[in-house]
Amino acid sequence: MLIGNAPRRPNLERVRRIKNALREALSLSDDVMVTVTELACLEEGCAPVETVIGLLRPDAPQLQYKLHEPVDAVDAQDLIQVCKAWGFDVDISVLAPLLQEN
Repeated sequence: MLIGNAPRRPNLERVRRIKNALREALSLSDDVMVTVTELACLEEGCAPVETVIGLLRPDAPQLQYKLHEPVDAVDAQDLIQVCKAWGFDVDISVLAPLLQEN
């Protein structure tokens, strides 16, 4: 948290939508956890806010990917990038509808 600034709260509905989209697109079992965290980045040259997405699986190394944008800006193309970095091949036609607001 920066001095003099109130902490920014991520859009919790968007966080849920991202988690559910990844869970469904990757056909994850109930014992796998998807985490989505919005953080202030204070490093030089870093975007002011980043979204960190993690995949926690039993008996497997934790996977993590950083997107240099806030949760509200994460779109299907970003999630395709996350999936590819994790070694999953997911088509955007699968992810895009999962992120749509009702």
